[in-house]
Amino acid sequence: MYTKEYFINEFLGFQDKEKVDECISRLEAYISESGYDLQLELILYYYRMTKIDDIENCYDKASEVATPAFELLKNMDWGWLEIQVLASVIGHISNYTISWEFMQKAFQILDDEFSDHESYEVTKSRFYFNFTVRLLRARYYDDASPADIQAKFAQCMEQAISFCEKNNYFVFRTVLLVRQALFYGDSDKILEYVEALEATKDKMWIRTTKDEVVEYFQRLGGKATTDLKNLIVGWQIYKRRKALGMTTADLTDAVGATSTATINLYERGDRGVGPARLCKIAEVLGVEMSYFYGGSGIELANTTTDVATHKMAQLMCQMSESEKEFLIEFAKDFIKFNKNKVQ
Repeated sequence: MYTKEYFINEFLGFQDKEKVDECISRLEAYISESGYDLQLELILYYYRMTKIDDIENCYDKASEVATPAFELLKNMDWGWLEIQVLASVIGHISNYTISWEFMQKAFQILDDEFSDHESYEVTKSRFYFNFTVRLLRARYYDDASPADIQAKFAQCMEQAISFCEKNNYFVFRTVLLVRQALFYGDSDKILEYVEALEATKDKMWIRTTKDEVVEYFQRLGGKATTDLKNLIVGWQIYKRRKALGMTTADLTDAVGATSTATINLYERGDRGVGPARLCKIAEVLGVEMSYFYGGSGIELANTTTDVATHKMAQLMCQMSESEKEFLIEFAKDFIKFNKNKVQ
């Protein structure tokens, strides 16, 4: 039998983001049966934001989902739970100055009421860590004072990195360094720290951090190097191929590459993809060319992404016209034969 305390404790110990759907389903069912509860609603908004932000990788949509949580917090007394929820969603308030005010209010309550709590420092570090996301976005998207944004970013970065170094949180420190390199538009450092992050084998943070790099790639303008472009393009190829359930061999056959090693080089960013080859890959993966550089990735109309179909098309390219006609007629007869068997 679930209780409110169960869901609060589950949230406070939540780490496995791949289980967020289970958490949402259980909590929605409980609220439906037991009635509305402000604190549980806050937790539910966090889970929904996490699903969109970490799995679907859509900042704007995640912020939209998180907005009701901020509205609730405006009119609530803040205890430990409320501060933990705020620390989790602080990077998704539409107005970064308001989010900064929220964070300062939370720090005051932490200092006044929870300075002896075992997770006092951890909580403050989570605020700083997550707020770097909001300030990075402000740097490229908000109409605000660059000096103010830079000062706040430097403060958050210093505090968050100091905590990570003190506690040997290498993965989190590396993620922060990637964000710092993005903030200042340093392509070489972005590549250096992404490579360091890949060495950790932490799949979730590698994925989310590379997606952050993709999001801001076009904003770097002339600061973006060819090596960084290769990394972005390769990552986008990899993600789309995996989403379609294609193996490296499938993609190799479909685009007419010489070997799977070539595709591996593309996906790692170790080799650039020429325009003609990239156009073919876009056709096979069913995306527009802009997708590879952080665009919307809208699937092209009338584009087949079925692996077997691409394999067949690749084979037919090697046939004569008479051989193609024979194969087409054979396929027609085969389909007709199977339909008759079913009847």
